[in-house]
Amino acid sequence: MNLLKRPGQRLQWKLTLSALLTTVVTVFLIELITVIVVLIYFFAFPNRIWLNNIQSLANQAIPFFVHEHPDQAELAKWLQVTNSGTLEDTVKTSSSFLAVVDRQGNVLFAQGGDPRPQLQRVLSPTEQQQLQSMLRGKGAIQGQAFQDDQHIAVLMAPIRDGQQIKGAIILRSDQLTNASFSANFSNLLPLIGLNLIVITVLAAITGAVAGFLTARSFTRRFRRLSLTADQWSKGDFAARTIDTSEDELGQLMRQLNRMAEQLQQLLRTRQQLASLEERNRLARDLHDSVKQQVFVVAMQVGAIRLLMGKDIAVARQRLDDMEQLVREIQKELSALIRELRPVALEGRSLGQALQAYVKQWQDQTWIAANVDVEEPCVCSPNLEDALFRVAQEALSNVARHSNATQVQVQLQCSGELVVLRISDNGKGFQSDKLEKRGVGLLSMQERIHELGGQIEISSTTGKGTQIYIQCAVAQQ
Repeated sequence: MNLLKRPGQRLQWKLTLSALLTTVVTVFLIELITVIVVLIYFFAFPNRIWLNNIQSLANQAIPFFVHEHPDQAELAKWLQVTNSGTLEDTVKTSSSFLAVVDRQGNVLFAQGGDPRPQLQRVLSPTEQQQLQSMLRGKGAIQGQAFQDDQHIAVLMAPIRDGQQIKGAIILRSDQLTNASFSANFSNLLPLIGLNLIVITVLAAITGAVAGFLTARSFTRRFRRLSLTADQWSKGDFAARTIDTSEDELGQLMRQLNRMAEQLQQLLRTRQQLASLEERNRLARDLHDSVKQQVFVVAMQVGAIRLLMGKDIAVARQRLDDMEQLVREIQKELSALIRELRPVALEGRSLGQALQAYVKQWQDQTWIAANVDVEEPCVCSPNLEDALFRVAQEALSNVARHSNATQVQVQLQCSGELVVLRISDNGKGFQSDKLEKRGVGLLSMQERIHELGGQIEISSTTGKGTQIYIQCAVAQQ
């Protein structure tokens, strides 16, 4: 079920589905509007539609007027076959008919409710005048349409052979509007349905392909940005995301690159300041302790030189005092050296140093701790120093902040890699607020990244904290 849900949760498929639905709905609305316009045209202009049909019939009737006297029987047969479905609904009433006349206006054939129409009686004077003008070649070339106050329409179309008028076709009906809709809509309905299906399917395919290609372009760019952001979250601010486009996303990526560059410069400046601060602190400690004591030793040496020939007992007492002072100087120097290089690593491997330090830490904090060293690790001094300092900082954070009752320290060397894991069962913290946890955690990250290693700090409120470190045994 999760596999089915996962594609729908991805941005690429959301954009593709959005483009597909937008295209299909737009095309469907266009088709619907087109159908409505066609229907309105059928209802608004039935005379024009039927006049086109009458003109088409007039063109088809030309072969029957090749001779001087057309064959009325063949003409009637053709007209019945041709109009059995087309004009049948228009001439059902008693006042309706479809008639073919010759040049003199004589009815050659008629069908409908009035099979023998008297044109002089059923046509108005205006209609009769226009019919005579048409038969003489002086009327409208394409035919004419009339409609009286009773909504009875009269349509006339000349039968023209070249420039010569052979006759005319006349349609008189009061059912053109309904007949136009029923006759044409019944023919158009399958075409409209097929058109809707075909165009909608093509639009869906086009929209899906276009949406997929567009979405894939965007998701690729977002994926590159996500990978770069993941490297930034691990402290690697040297990573950059490349996007040369000028749109909003490209501008955002360039702004983030500038931000990462500024952060990298800030961290570098902070490291320099930290180094300078450490040097100043060491200088201050040497000045306040060792330098003053050495000055006292120098004074004692001068005093002893004067007492050697006068009072040996007092000189011996001064030597004893000076020996004690020298021991204090040694302790002061040892303390300073210990801050530069862990004394616990002197003459020991990293695993042995961790075991000794964790035991001492456990005795001081009363927090149960377990150390698991799977293989003896042979590392460079820089790597041993960094891992030991990270372990010190991590255990210090556990003692000060976590309220933990159990700590697990694991050191594993396999092939070319050394892995250090430190976990506790304390109260934890929110991982998204890692940058607010103080300098200690950032200092651990900096130490490991300087050696080209990886460090992951994960924590969940109420479920403790885990620190995972992986470095290459051989350092460049």
